[in-house]
Amino acid sequence: MTILTIFYTVFFSISLIYFLIITLINIGIFRIKRFRRKSEPLLTKITIIIPARNEEKTIGNCLANISNQDYPGHLMEIIIINDNSVDQTEKIILEFAQLHPSMNIKLISTPAIGIDQAFKKHSIKLGADNSTGELLITTDADTYLKPGWISSMVGFFSQHHPQMIIGPVTFCKESSLFSRLQSMEFSGLMAATAGSCEMEFPLMCNGANLAFTRKAYNATISLDEDLRYPSGDDLFLMMKIKKKYGSDSVKYLFSEDAVVSVKAKKTLNEFFSQRIRWVSKSRGYSDPIILIISIITWLFNCLLLSALLAGIFSFHLFTFSLIILVIKMIIEFPAVWRIMALSENKTWFLYPLTQVLNLVYVTLIGILGNVLSYEWKGRNITHLKRNSQG
Repeated sequence: MTILTIFYTVFFSISLIYFLIITLINIGIFRIKRFRRKSEPLLTKITIIIPARNEEKTIGNCLANISNQDYPGHLMEIIIINDNSVDQTEKIILEFAQLHPSMNIKLISTPAIGIDQAFKKHSIKLGADNSTGELLITTDADTYLKPGWISSMVGFFSQHHPQMIIGPVTFCKESSLFSRLQSMEFSGLMAATAGSCEMEFPLMCNGANLAFTRKAYNATISLDEDLRYPSGDDLFLMMKIKKKYGSDSVKYLFSEDAVVSVKAKKTLNEFFSQRIRWVSKSRGYSDPIILIISIITWLFNCLLLSALLAGIFSFHLFTFSLIILVIKMIIEFPAVWRIMALSENKTWFLYPLTQVLNLVYVTLIGILGNVLSYEWKGRNITHLKRNSQG
Protein backbone atom coordinates (compact mmCIF):
# COMPACT_ATOMS: atom_id res chain seq x y z
CA MET A 1 0.00 0.00 0.00
CA THR A 2 1.53 3.33 -1.09
CA ILE A 3 1.64 6.50 0.98
CA LEU A 4 -0.82 8.12 -1.44
CA THR A 5 -3.26 5.24 -1.02
CA ILE A 6 -3.04 5.55 2.75
CA PHE A 7 -3.66 9.30 2.47
CA TYR A 8 -6.74 8.72 0.29
CA THR A 9 -8.08 6.12 2.74
CA VAL A 10 -7.57 8.32 5.80
CA PHE A 11 -8.88 11.44 4.05
CA PHE A 12 -11.99 9.64 2.78
CA SER A 13 -12.69 8.06 6.20
CA ILE A 14 -12.32 11.35 8.08
CA SER A 15 -14.52 13.06 5.48
CA LEU A 16 -17.30 10.50 5.95
CA ILE A 17 -17.23 10.95 9.73
CA TYR A 18 -17.22 14.73 9.37
CA PHE A 19 -20.14 14.68 6.94
CA LEU A 20 -22.07 12.43 9.34
CA ILE A 21 -21.54 14.98 12.12
CA ILE A 22 -22.74 17.83 9.88
CA THR A 23 -25.76 15.76 8.84
CA LEU A 24 -26.73 15.30 12.49
CA ILE A 25 -26.32 19.04 13.06
CA ASN A 26 -28.56 19.73 10.03
CA ILE A 27 -31.21 17.39 11.40
CA GLY A 28 -31.00 19.12 14.75
CA ILE A 29 -31.24 22.67 13.50
CA PHE A 30 -34.27 21.92 11.33
CA ARG A 31 -35.89 20.11 14.22
CA ILE A 32 -35.66 23.15 16.48
CA LYS A 33 -38.95 24.96 16.86
CA ARG A 34 -38.94 28.74 16.88
CA PHE A 35 -39.81 29.75 20.43
CA ARG A 36 -42.99 31.74 20.96
CA ARG A 37 -43.46 33.09 24.45
CA LYS A 38 -46.83 32.43 26.07
CA SER A 39 -48.83 35.29 27.55
CA GLU A 40 -48.65 33.87 31.08
CA PRO A 41 -46.97 36.10 33.70
CA LEU A 42 -43.25 35.63 34.27
CA LEU A 43 -42.31 35.43 37.94
CA THR A 44 -38.72 34.17 37.96
CA LYS A 45 -36.17 36.29 39.83
CA ILE A 46 -33.14 36.76 37.59
CA THR A 47 -29.61 38.10 37.95
CA ILE A 48 -27.74 39.54 34.97
CA ILE A 49 -23.97 39.19 35.33
CA ILE A 50 -21.78 41.46 33.21
CA PRO A 51 -17.98 41.22 33.46
CA ALA A 52 -16.44 44.51 32.32
CA ARG A 53 -12.89 45.66 31.74
CA ASN A 54 -12.10 48.92 29.96
CA GLU A 55 -15.58 49.17 28.44
CA GLU A 56 -16.14 52.93 28.64
CA LYS A 57 -17.25 53.02 24.99
CA THR A 58 -19.85 50.25 25.31
CA ILE A 59 -21.09 49.73 28.87
CA GLY A 60 -23.48 52.71 28.71
CA ASN A 61 -25.25 51.30 25.67
CA CYS A 62 -25.45 47.84 27.25
CA LEU A 63 -27.05 49.22 30.41
CA ALA A 64 -29.43 51.35 28.34
CA ASN A 65 -30.52 48.19 26.49
CA ILE A 66 -31.18 46.49 29.83
CA SER A 67 -33.18 49.46 31.07
CA ASN A 68 -35.43 49.06 28.01
CA GLN A 69 -36.24 45.40 28.71
CA ASP A 70 -39.91 44.49 29.00
CA TYR A 71 -39.29 42.30 32.05
CA PRO A 72 -40.56 43.45 35.48
CA GLY A 73 -37.86 45.55 37.13
CA HIS A 74 -38.53 44.20 40.63
CA LEU A 75 -37.57 40.71 39.44
CA MET A 76 -34.19 41.82 38.05
CA GLU A 77 -30.82 42.58 39.54
CA ILE A 78 -27.80 43.60 37.48
CA ILE A 79 -24.37 42.74 38.81
CA ILE A 80 -21.46 44.35 36.97
CA ILE A 81 -17.98 43.14 37.82
CA ASN A 82 -15.37 45.79 37.17
CA ASP A 83 -12.24 43.82 36.35
CA ASN A 84 -9.55 46.37 37.22
CA SER A 85 -10.54 48.80 34.48
CA VAL A 86 -8.12 51.64 33.87
CA ASP A 87 -10.55 53.86 31.95
CA GLN A 88 -13.90 55.50 32.81
CA THR A 89 -15.89 52.24 32.99
CA GLU A 90 -16.55 52.44 36.74
CA LYS A 91 -17.54 56.12 36.59
CA ILE A 92 -20.03 55.49 33.78
CA ILE A 93 -21.62 52.59 35.65
CA LEU A 94 -21.99 54.59 38.87
CA GLU A 95 -23.49 57.55 37.01
CA PHE A 96 -25.95 55.30 35.19
CA ALA A 97 -26.96 53.59 38.44
CA GLN A 98 -27.56 56.98 40.06
CA LEU A 99 -29.81 58.05 37.18
CA HIS A 100 -31.70 54.72 37.25
CA PRO A 101 -32.14 53.83 40.96
CA SER A 102 -34.97 51.37 40.23
CA MET A 103 -32.72 49.09 38.14
CA ASN A 104 -31.02 47.48 41.15
CA ILE A 105 -27.50 47.77 39.75
CA LYS A 106 -24.68 46.37 41.85
CA LEU A 107 -21.07 47.22 41.02
CA ILE A 108 -18.40 44.87 42.33
CA SER A 109 -14.69 45.37 41.76
CA THR A 110 -12.41 42.35 41.47
CA PRO A 111 -9.42 42.06 43.76
CA ALA A 112 -5.92 41.62 42.40
CA ILE A 113 -5.81 38.34 40.50
CA GLY A 114 -2.98 35.84 40.86
CA ILE A 115 -0.88 34.20 38.19
CA ASP A 116 -3.63 31.90 36.93
CA GLN A 117 -4.91 34.61 34.52
CA ALA A 118 -8.50 33.28 34.66
CA PHE A 119 -9.84 36.82 34.97
CA LYS A 120 -13.28 36.32 33.50
CA LYS A 121 -13.91 33.09 35.41
CA HIS A 122 -13.19 34.93 38.65
CA SER A 123 -15.56 37.72 37.60
CA ILE A 124 -18.41 35.32 36.79
CA LYS A 125 -17.94 33.51 40.09
CA LEU A 126 -17.89 36.80 41.98
CA GLY A 127 -21.15 37.77 40.32
CA ALA A 128 -22.76 34.39 41.00
CA ASP A 129 -21.65 34.39 44.64
CA ASN A 130 -23.35 37.77 45.16
CA SER A 131 -26.50 36.93 43.18
CA THR A 132 -30.00 36.31 44.51
CA GLY A 133 -31.75 35.29 41.29
CA GLU A 134 -32.95 31.79 40.54
CA LEU A 135 -31.77 32.17 36.94
CA LEU A 136 -28.38 33.73 36.19
CA ILE A 137 -27.93 35.35 32.78
CA THR A 138 -24.51 36.37 31.49
CA THR A 139 -23.70 38.81 28.74
CA ASP A 140 -20.77 41.00 27.76
CA ALA A 141 -20.44 44.74 28.16
CA ASP A 142 -20.18 45.34 24.40
CA THR A 143 -23.42 43.62 23.39
CA TYR A 144 -26.66 44.91 21.85
CA LEU A 145 -29.77 43.51 23.52
CA LYS A 146 -33.32 43.48 22.19
CA PRO A 147 -36.17 44.61 24.50
CA GLY A 148 -37.57 41.08 24.70
CA TRP A 149 -34.25 39.39 25.47
CA ILE A 150 -34.87 38.67 29.17
CA SER A 151 -38.54 37.81 28.70
CA SER A 152 -37.61 35.27 26.02
CA MET A 153 -34.98 33.68 28.25
CA VAL A 154 -37.29 33.50 31.26
CA GLY A 155 -40.29 32.39 29.20
CA PHE A 156 -38.25 29.55 27.72
CA PHE A 157 -36.99 28.62 31.17
CA SER A 158 -40.52 28.60 32.59
CA GLN A 159 -41.80 26.33 29.82
CA HIS A 160 -38.91 23.86 29.50
CA HIS A 161 -37.04 24.07 32.84
CA PRO A 162 -33.50 23.44 31.55
CA GLN A 163 -30.46 23.90 33.74
CA MET A 164 -28.74 25.92 31.00
CA ILE A 165 -30.05 27.97 28.08
CA ILE A 166 -27.79 28.81 25.13
CA GLY A 167 -28.97 31.98 23.42
CA PRO A 168 -28.28 33.05 19.83
CA VAL A 169 -25.43 35.48 19.12
CA THR A 170 -25.03 37.33 15.84
CA PHE A 171 -22.93 40.14 14.43
CA CYS A 172 -24.34 43.59 13.80
CA LYS A 173 -23.43 46.74 11.88
CA GLU A 174 -21.30 44.95 9.29
CA SER A 175 -20.11 47.59 6.87
CA SER A 176 -16.89 46.12 5.51
CA LEU A 177 -16.08 42.96 3.59
CA PHE A 178 -14.02 41.72 6.54
CA SER A 179 -16.86 42.14 9.04
CA ARG A 180 -19.33 40.42 6.71
CA LEU A 181 -16.97 37.50 6.24
CA GLN A 182 -16.74 37.20 10.04
CA SER A 183 -20.51 37.27 10.32
CA MET A 184 -20.90 34.52 7.73
CA GLU A 185 -18.23 32.40 9.42
CA PHE A 186 -19.76 32.96 12.86
CA SER A 187 -23.15 31.86 11.53
CA GLY A 188 -21.58 28.46 10.88
CA LEU A 189 -20.45 28.26 14.50
CA MET A 190 -23.92 29.21 15.72
CA ALA A 191 -25.47 26.61 13.41
CA ALA A 192 -23.23 23.94 14.92
CA THR A 193 -24.13 25.22 18.41
CA ALA A 194 -27.87 25.08 17.80
CA GLY A 195 -28.00 21.83 15.82
CA SER A 196 -25.75 19.86 18.16
CA CYS A 197 -27.64 21.10 21.21
CA GLU A 198 -30.96 19.99 19.73
CA MET A 199 -29.45 16.55 19.03
CA GLU A 200 -28.28 16.39 22.67
CA PHE A 201 -24.55 16.57 22.08
CA PRO A 202 -24.00 20.33 22.65
CA LEU A 203 -20.64 21.40 21.26
CA MET A 204 -20.41 25.12 22.01
CA CYS A 205 -21.98 28.05 23.79
CA ASN A 206 -21.22 31.74 24.12
CA GLY A 207 -21.02 33.70 27.34
CA ALA A 208 -22.43 36.77 25.58
CA ASN A 209 -25.84 35.10 25.75
CA LEU A 210 -26.06 32.35 28.30
CA ALA A 211 -28.39 31.49 31.18
CA PHE A 212 -28.13 28.85 33.87
CA THR A 213 -29.75 28.14 37.19
CA ARG A 214 -27.93 29.25 40.30
CA LYS A 215 -28.50 25.74 41.66
CA ALA A 216 -26.68 24.16 38.70
CA TYR A 217 -23.84 26.66 38.90
CA ASN A 218 -23.26 26.07 42.60
CA ALA A 219 -23.48 22.30 42.13
CA THR A 220 -20.93 22.14 39.33
CA ILE A 221 -18.50 25.01 39.76
CA SER A 222 -15.00 23.87 40.58
CA LEU A 223 -12.90 26.81 39.53
CA ASP A 224 -9.53 25.36 40.51
CA GLU A 225 -9.82 22.75 37.73
CA ASP A 226 -10.05 25.46 35.04
CA LEU A 227 -7.72 28.21 36.23
CA ARG A 228 -4.90 27.25 33.86
CA TYR A 229 -7.20 28.10 30.92
CA PRO A 230 -8.02 31.84 30.86
CA SER A 231 -10.83 31.25 28.35
CA GLY A 232 -13.71 28.79 28.62
CA ASP A 233 -15.87 30.21 31.40
CA ASP A 234 -18.93 29.35 29.31
CA LEU A 235 -17.96 26.01 27.68
CA PHE A 236 -16.44 24.40 30.77
CA LEU A 237 -19.60 25.22 32.72
CA MET A 238 -21.75 23.73 29.95
CA MET A 239 -19.73 20.51 29.99
CA LYS A 240 -20.09 20.19 33.76
CA ILE A 241 -23.84 20.86 33.74
CA LYS A 242 -24.30 18.34 30.93
CA LYS A 243 -22.30 15.73 32.85
CA LYS A 244 -24.25 16.22 36.08
CA TYR A 245 -27.78 16.76 34.76
CA GLY A 246 -27.71 15.05 31.35
CA SER A 247 -27.64 16.29 27.76
CA ASP A 248 -31.30 17.31 27.79
CA SER A 249 -30.59 19.79 30.59
CA VAL A 250 -28.89 22.11 28.07
CA LYS A 251 -31.26 23.76 25.59
CA TYR A 252 -30.84 26.17 22.68
CA LEU A 253 -33.26 29.10 22.47
CA PHE A 254 -34.17 29.75 18.83
CA SER A 255 -35.88 33.12 18.91
CA GLU A 256 -35.39 36.49 17.25
CA ASP A 257 -36.24 38.28 20.49
CA ALA A 258 -33.44 36.45 22.32
CA VAL A 259 -30.70 37.44 19.88
CA VAL A 260 -27.69 39.22 21.34
CA SER A 261 -25.58 41.12 18.82
CA VAL A 262 -21.91 42.02 18.89
CA LYS A 263 -19.63 43.89 16.52
CA ALA A 264 -17.12 42.08 14.36
CA LYS A 265 -13.43 42.55 14.98
CA LYS A 266 -11.96 45.52 13.18
CA THR A 267 -8.57 44.08 12.30
CA LEU A 268 -7.12 40.73 11.31
CA ASN A 269 -4.90 40.81 14.39
CA GLU A 270 -7.93 41.23 16.69
CA PHE A 271 -9.72 38.41 14.91
CA PHE A 272 -6.84 35.95 15.21
CA SER A 273 -6.23 36.95 18.83
CA GLN A 274 -9.88 36.18 19.64
CA ARG A 275 -9.84 32.81 17.86
CA ILE A 276 -6.52 31.81 19.41
CA ARG A 277 -8.11 32.57 22.79
CA TRP A 278 -11.10 30.39 21.95
CA VAL A 279 -8.93 27.48 20.84
CA SER A 280 -6.49 27.82 23.76
CA LYS A 281 -8.95 26.15 26.13
CA SER A 282 -9.28 22.99 23.99
CA ARG A 283 -6.67 21.14 26.04
CA GLY A 284 -9.05 21.39 28.99
CA TYR A 285 -11.99 19.65 27.30
CA SER A 286 -13.41 17.00 29.61
CA ASP A 287 -16.32 15.96 27.37
CA PRO A 288 -15.17 13.12 25.08
CA ILE A 289 -17.74 13.96 22.39
CA ILE A 290 -16.60 17.58 22.17
CA LEU A 291 -12.95 16.50 22.15
CA ILE A 292 -13.44 13.87 19.42
CA ILE A 293 -15.54 16.14 17.19
CA SER A 294 -12.99 18.96 17.62
CA ILE A 295 -10.19 16.63 16.51
CA ILE A 296 -12.23 15.28 13.57
CA THR A 297 -13.07 18.82 12.45
CA TRP A 298 -9.47 19.96 12.58
CA LEU A 299 -8.21 16.82 10.81
CA PHE A 300 -10.79 17.19 8.07
CA ASN A 301 -9.90 20.82 7.38
CA CYS A 302 -6.18 20.11 7.57
CA LEU A 303 -6.38 17.12 5.21
CA LEU A 304 -8.61 18.97 2.76
CA LEU A 305 -6.30 21.99 2.68
CA SER A 306 -3.26 19.73 2.27
CA ALA A 307 -4.93 17.80 -0.55
CA LEU A 308 -5.87 20.98 -2.42
CA LEU A 309 -2.32 22.30 -2.17
CA ALA A 310 -0.77 18.97 -3.09
CA GLY A 311 -3.19 18.82 -5.99
CA ILE A 312 -0.87 21.24 -7.81
CA PHE A 313 1.26 18.17 -8.53
CA SER A 314 -1.57 15.66 -9.01
CA PHE A 315 -4.67 16.37 -11.09
CA HIS A 316 -6.44 13.31 -9.66
CA LEU A 317 -5.82 14.43 -6.07
CA PHE A 318 -6.91 17.99 -6.84
CA THR A 319 -10.13 16.74 -8.47
CA PHE A 320 -10.85 14.44 -5.53
CA SER A 321 -10.25 17.17 -2.94
CA LEU A 322 -12.28 19.69 -4.96
CA ILE A 323 -15.23 17.28 -4.95
CA ILE A 324 -14.90 16.94 -1.16
CA LEU A 325 -14.85 20.75 -0.83
CA VAL A 326 -17.99 21.12 -2.93
CA ILE A 327 -19.75 18.43 -0.87
CA LYS A 328 -18.69 20.27 2.28
CA MET A 329 -20.16 23.53 1.00
CA ILE A 330 -23.43 21.85 0.04
CA ILE A 331 -23.88 19.84 3.21
CA GLU A 332 -23.08 22.75 5.54
CA PHE A 333 -25.26 25.30 3.77
CA PRO A 334 -28.72 24.24 5.12
CA ALA A 335 -27.72 24.73 8.76
CA VAL A 336 -26.10 28.10 8.02
CA TRP A 337 -29.17 29.18 6.05
CA ARG A 338 -31.49 28.29 8.94
CA ILE A 339 -29.45 30.06 11.62
CA MET A 340 -29.07 33.18 9.49
CA ALA A 341 -32.82 33.65 9.75
CA LEU A 342 -31.89 35.27 13.07
CA SER A 343 -29.14 37.41 11.58
CA GLU A 344 -29.09 40.74 9.78
CA ASN A 345 -26.37 39.51 7.43
CA LYS A 346 -27.83 38.27 4.13
CA THR A 347 -24.67 38.38 2.03
CA TRP A 348 -24.94 34.83 0.72
CA PHE A 349 -22.51 35.49 -2.10
CA LEU A 350 -19.69 35.42 0.49
CA TYR A 351 -20.47 31.86 1.54
CA PRO A 352 -18.10 30.11 -0.94
CA LEU A 353 -15.25 32.50 -0.12
CA THR A 354 -15.79 32.00 3.60
CA GLN A 355 -15.67 28.25 3.15
CA VAL A 356 -12.31 28.40 1.39
CA LEU A 357 -10.82 30.83 3.91
CA ASN A 358 -12.04 28.62 6.75
CA LEU A 359 -9.80 25.79 5.58
CA VAL A 360 -6.74 27.95 6.13
CA TYR A 361 -7.84 29.63 9.33
CA VAL A 362 -9.16 26.49 11.08
CA THR A 363 -5.97 24.59 10.27
CA LEU A 364 -3.68 27.37 11.48
CA ILE A 365 -5.69 28.37 14.54
CA GLY A 366 -5.96 24.74 15.64
CA ILE A 367 -2.17 24.69 15.96
CA LEU A 368 -1.40 28.26 17.00
CA GLY A 369 -4.15 28.36 19.61
CA ASN A 370 -2.27 25.76 21.64
CA VAL A 371 1.14 27.41 21.56
CA LEU A 372 0.86 31.19 21.13
CA SER A 373 0.10 33.85 23.70
CA TYR A 374 -2.55 36.46 22.91
CA GLU A 375 -3.86 39.81 24.07
CA TRP A 376 -7.19 40.05 25.86
CA LYS A 377 -8.57 43.31 27.22
CA GLY A 378 -5.14 44.91 27.29
CA ARG A 379 -3.50 41.94 29.01
CA ASN A 380 -0.96 39.60 27.50
CA ILE A 381 -2.16 36.05 28.17
CA THR A 382 0.39 33.24 28.10
CA HIS A 383 -0.10 29.50 28.15
CA LEU A 384 0.31 28.33 31.70
CA LYS A 385 1.02 25.03 33.26
CA ARG A 386 -0.98 24.25 36.34
CA ASN A 387 -1.15 27.27 38.61
CA SER A 388 -0.03 27.22 42.19
CA GLN A 389 -3.57 26.69 43.48
CA GLY A 390 -4.00 23.57 41.37
